[in-house]
Amino acid sequence: MLRPFFAILLLLNCVVSIATAQEKIMHNQGATEVNNKALIVDMVRAAGSHSGVNINPLSDSQEVSEATLAGEVIKKWIDENGESIVGTRSGPFNPTDQYVTTYKNNKIYVHVLSWGGKNNIILPAIIDRVVKNAWLLENPEADGASWGIVRQHPWGLLIVVPEDYQNGVDDIIVLDIEGDPATLKKPQLIEADPSRVISLFGDSAKVDGDLAHLQAQDWIEGWNKSSASLSWQVKLPMSSDYELAVTYTADADAIGSKFEIVAGQNRITTTIRRTTGWAGAAQNFERIPFHGTLHLPIGESTITLRLIGEAKSKANVKIHSLELISSAAAKTMIASREKAQQMRASTDWFIAAKYGVMFHWSTTTQPLRGPQKPYPEAVEAFDVNAFADMVSETGAGYVIFTAVHGIMHFPAPLKSVEAVMSERTCKRDLIGEMADKLNERGIPLILYFHHGVGDSEWVKAAGFLRKDKSRFFKIERDILTEIGHRYGKKVVGYWFDDRYPLQPFEELYDATKAGNPDRIVAWNSWILPKTTEFQEYYAGEFGGALVMPPASFFAEDGSASGLQPHGLIFLDDPWQHGYPDTDIAPPLFTTQQIVDYVQMCIAQKLVITMNIGITQDGKVSPATLEQMKTLRRTIRAE
Repeated sequence: MLRPFFAILLLLNCVVSIATAQEKIMHNQGATEVNNKALIVDMVRAAGSHSGVNINPLSDSQEVSEATLAGEVIKKWIDENGESIVGTRSGPFNPTDQYVTTYKNNKIYVHVLSWGGKNNIILPAIIDRVVKNAWLLENPEADGASWGIVRQHPWGLLIVVPEDYQNGVDDIIVLDIEGDPATLKKPQLIEADPSRVISLFGDSAKVDGDLAHLQAQDWIEGWNKSSASLSWQVKLPMSSDYELAVTYTADADAIGSKFEIVAGQNRITTTIRRTTGWAGAAQNFERIPFHGTLHLPIGESTITLRLIGEAKSKANVKIHSLELISSAAAKTMIASREKAQQMRASTDWFIAAKYGVMFHWSTTTQPLRGPQKPYPEAVEAFDVNAFADMVSETGAGYVIFTAVHGIMHFPAPLKSVEAVMSERTCKRDLIGEMADKLNERGIPLILYFHHGVGDSEWVKAAGFLRKDKSRFFKIERDILTEIGHRYGKKVVGYWFDDRYPLQPFEELYDATKAGNPDRIVAWNSWILPKTTEFQEYYAGEFGGALVMPPASFFAEDGSASGLQPHGLIFLDDPWQHGYPDTDIAPPLFTTQQIVDYVQMCIAQKLVITMNIGITQDGKVSPATLEQMKTLRRTIRAE
């Protein structure tokens, strides 16, 4: 009995010990479904960890006893799913508790071994190519297109399988992708341009020692083992010396540890310091230069970063990026900074406005009760007069209103959008009408804009899912240019969401000035340092907290140096009213807390924007509106 059973476990050139096999046999007499699943999981994990080409575990020389129920189960499984392991290689993604991947040719087989009670899992992002097709290996006829079995986002590859289609053992999703899956393995080769800052992020690094790359947050954490390290593979057209900078966060317990950077025979260390900011001890990211230079030769180099030295804890050290800065890149940075300073518009009116309001009104906004209208119908029905009257009651010095939020739909006719995808704009020019009604009341309009990454149809049509994303950003420039010329001085600024990926900020900033060079711009970097000099004010996504950044935050060499201080909080709904048939959330703060906070912000010349929940039919919370009326009477001396 041992020989044929062990032959099954001699899976894919990976040997499970005889003792382990014997224990399983003795423990699993009767071979329950749970035990059968354990055998399949063992086999799949072996396939996902094998460094060579996986061979057929049931070759002609390995007979499987017909009387062995476990053997029958494995043989049946291989008959049905063998293509997902036979002749494959492991990867391209490191195995986790939830999934294992294998691949061959242009297909990646995602073996989901545990859904964790959900209908989805997140894999490392694929944003340099298109996933052309995806299906369930066990049920290729399932209508995966109806629920969107795969969704490509910059924060991860989302795989969705409803519970009705989950088999509870090994759900295999086949991804047919462009290019060789092997190029997705980490570290990914970065062909760098030394004339510009070379930014190394977690999404291209090989992560060792149980470190976690949190894709949505865009940083690496979990420095609990001395073996933990990050490594990048960089290819350079010439040899050069590089200065270094790391964007990280560290609390007081990390003091005593050091960063060590190794490349070939080069080794640089620098002491970790406690970072400061407004987001909390373990979230205060700063960009901090190293002392010393790293020499890199022409061709490929492996750059490794680890934490060394003694400290109470390294667990709260989080690393966002490592930058390599040549002398040529340093000159380019200085020139860009000087150009940005020359292009910046005055924020005097912004400071004088004292505070403003923001409204997340978009394709996913829900009515207070009843069914959601299709977005174009909601745009047609929007009552701009009632909206402008309500804003006037708040005493707001300006409004930030959503033009695009996640899904590329614009509430006005725009040729530049329609040229890429039809039916993504509206006949009614809601932005223009809103700007007119607000301007009649002396209230300027700023547009919230998101580039549409996250909209699976848009990113494919606009060319985001390419290694060369120049077409995607040209389309964004065209959209911003058309908006600028259409509205001129009616639109006084932008608040851009989503810092990722690194964008051609200078070119986009140039487009924001079309039709009105006095527009002010902010690029949201969340809790990370500013991403570009080409902006006027700090986005300041403070969220549900009454935050007051330290003075050093906006000082020279601070995380938002050179920018007009600004903060953004929400007062009730967490940014958007996105759930049907629900009331807007109650006020998060007391009226006196809001009044005191705004007065403190005004004293520090920190312009504050308050996001107010709004329904699809234009309703806001009466309780929140009453708070704003009190604020208006206090601040505006009415």
